Amino acid sequence: APALQPPMVTLQILGGRKEKIRPGDVLGALTKDLGFAGAQIGKINVNEFSTYVAVDRNVADAVLRGLNAGKVKGKTVKVRRL
Repeated sequence: APALQPPMVTLQILGGRKEKIRPGDVLGALTKDLGFAGAQIGKINVNEFSTYVAVDRNVADAVLRGLNAGKVKGKTVKVRRL
């Protein structure tokens, strides 16, 4: 049998509280700017220097490309998959 995989993937955004990023800013960038559904986005955890976002496995690559090409709160950010 194939190995089971979790339904969500975690992405790390290099930017956190020091850059004044809030969970609502990340959610707005994903839903309003990139057009993903709110149901495809899970927990958003903002730390001092990085932000972690859980996204649906089916759209993880599209979110990664979109955030790397776009902006969060008017600032260009780097995103990587964990």
